[in-house]
Parts: sequence; structure tokens; C-alpha cells
Amino acid sequence: MGEKLKGLFRGGFFHILGSTFINKIIAFLSNIGIVRILTKTDYGVFTGAFNVFFIVFLFSGLGITSGILYFCSKDIPREDRKSYYAWSLKFGLGTELLLSAAIVLYGAFGNVGIEETRGYILSLAAMPFVSFLFDYYAVILRAEKDNKTYSLYLNIHSVLYAVLAILGALCAGIAGTIAGRYLAYLLADVLGVRFCRKYAEIGWKGKPEASRRKELTRYSVKAGITSALNVLLYRLDVWVITVVVADAAVLASYKIGTQLPENMNFIPQCMMVYYVPLFVQHLGDGAWIRSKTREIYLLTGGVSLVLGAAVFLLAPQLVTLLWGSDYLDAVPCMRILAVSFVILSAFRVTSTNILLSLKRAGYTLFVSIITGAANIGLDVWLTVRYGSIGAAWATLIVTVLAAALSFPYAMYIIYSGKKKYE
Repeated sequence: MGEKLKGLFRGGFFHILGSTFINKIIAFLSNIGIVRILTKTDYGVFTGAFNVFFIVFLFSGLGITSGILYFCSKDIPREDRKSYYAWSLKFGLGTELLLSAAIVLYGAFGNVGIEETRGYILSLAAMPFVSFLFDYYAVILRAEKDNKTYSLYLNIHSVLYAVLAILGALCAGIAGTIAGRYLAYLLADVLGVRFCRKYAEIGWKGKPEASRRKELTRYSVKAGITSALNVLLYRLDVWVITVVVADAAVLASYKIGTQLPENMNFIPQCMMVYYVPLFVQHLGDGAWIRSKTREIYLLTGGVSLVLGAAVFLLAPQLVTLLWGSDYLDAVPCMRILAVSFVILSAFRVTSTNILLSLKRAGYTLFVSIITGAANIGLDVWLTVRYGSIGAAWATLIVTVLAAALSFPYAMYIIYSGKKKYE
């Protein structure tokens, strides 16, 4: 056990765990600060507007950062990596143009539900570009297994994001918060260029050969859509409440109900940030993969169960302490989503990432399409009938369905007797 811990420390696992934890804590405290500064109605308007960006940005780069992580985590020549990085940057920025146009069109002509959100949605049209660049530089550091620099980069961005957003809220309300987030991304992007210049040359004209570009694009699109549909569980319900209920105060309370369950997802995420590149490297070693899989499921499952139970039992006290008694109507949704978190963390997120690392992107895409369709149907139906509590139940039902489709298949692939997974 001691040698395992030493190995994890040398490999940067605890840097990732620590930085991800710090990242989430800072983001969480930032949310509390913004909620305390803005009125409940203003926070609902801000949530409705920014959620549109979050939904659109789920399809950022058509998943090209997932492709970078998969193909560049392998032991390939440096020139090949540089060609992947250079081509992926151009491809990703090109797709952000489409996402920016989608935000403008929706903000100008779409059914936004809460009319006050429309102008703020339009102001977020450039956000996909600055956000993509941050993700791009972060994934290069992951692919290069420079986990210590990656952790530092995340922490610097988190501090900038929180401090500038809160200062913006104090100075200019919703508009100031948005401006602060823009500035945080821009500063982080400049830093990303500096951190990654030894791995990727900005403006480098090299590109992979056509067959490799095709393989990279195919994998990226599958992985990107899979990831987007998975995260949509926590985004679509906010959009449905915005449009169907069209009440900023109700939306604000529901968003508070999602805060703890959603932020606790860092547990499986930080595990997979560390392990996915290693899984890709060990595709030929079935014994190693089976051993690490058991380790990951036991750890994430145990920790998630303890945290989920604590949130479920202490929800009223936590809401009052962190956000104030005005948001006690968020407690029922928070409890439902705490149960959803345990299932999502222990079975869904981990299984999906393991399957992607074993190059089963096709199956994960199939599962995401099925659950995505179910998510849309249940969100609309249950929200129309029961309001925000219906949206929470929809998330739980879809999470159970996704876990039931993902976990058994992951176990089948890993324990089917194969010695190699390539």
C-alpha cells in the first residue's frame, strides 16, 4: 500500500486530486458569494442566461479535446503530437464559430422563457472561444502527463474565475459577473500559451495525414457527443424550468438544489483525469486494467455513498448555512439529486470513461443517445406536470437508466477473458 501511494504521488495523482478539490471548493464558494450579492430574481436570470452557454458549450470542438487526450497519451513521436495539437486547435476554433452563431440565434429569436435573460445570452456569444482555449491547453498538459503543471493551471484559473466574477457582481450585478468570467478566461489562455509552448507550437503548420485526421475526428465526435449528453443531465432540466415555469425565483432555488450534488462529481472526474491516459497506455495489459478498475470503483463508490448520504440527511441545515433560509424550498430537489449523484458517480461517470479509454466510444455514444432522448422526454413531461421537483425526478430516473446500460457492459468488456483491449 505504501509503494502504491508513493507511485500515485510521483505520478501526480494527488496533485490532480488536490487541485480538483481546490478548484471545486473555489467554484462553490464563488457561487455562494454571487448568490449572496445578487437578489434571488437576479440570480435566477443569471442562471437562465449562463445555462444556455453551458448547453451549447457541451459540444465545444465537437469533442476534439477528447481526441487529443486519447491519441496523444500514446507513446508516439513528438512531431506527430505537435501535428495533432496544431490541427486540433484550428478544427476546434472553427467549430466554436458555429456555437457562437447558435448562441446569437437563440438569444435573438428563441423562446428564452424568462425574457430578462435575452440580452445576457447575447453577451455570451464570444464565450465559446475563450473557454475552448482554456480546455485545449489543459488537455495538452494532461496528454503530456504534466500533472503538476496541469494542477497549477487549474488552480490559477479557478482563483481568477471566482475573484473576478465576485468583483464583477459587486460592481455591476449580472453584467459584471459575466465580464469577470470573460477576463478570467482571457488571462488563463495567455498563461496556457506559456505553459504549453514546450509541447505545442502556436501557428505550427503541420497536420496529421488524412487517415489519421479522419480517425481523430471520428473518435472525437463520438466521445464529444457522449460526454455532452452525459452532462446534459444537469443542464437540460435548468433550461426546461426556464422555458416551462418561466419564474426566475423558482429557477434560482432549483439551481441551488443542484449545487452540492453537481459539484461533488469531482470525485470520479479527478480519478479519471489521472487514470484515462494510463488506461490508454496499458491497453495491452489486461491484468493491470482489471486491477485498476476494481480499485477505481471501490474508491469512488465508497466515497460517493458517504457524501451523498450526508447531503441527503443534512440538506436543510446545509442550505440555510450556505445560501440562506430564502432557499429552503431547494431541499426536496437537493435530496433527490443527492441520490442521483451516488449512482452517477459510482457507476455512470466511471464506466463511461473506462469504456472510452478502451476505445468503446461507439457503445457509449449509443447509451448517451438513448438516455439523452429519455432525458428530454422526461424533463419536459415531469416539469410540466410537477414543476421543478419533476425535473429532479427526471434526472434521477435517467441516471439509473444510464448506469444500468453502462456499468454491466464495462464489466463484460473488462472481465470477458481478453488479455488485450486494442
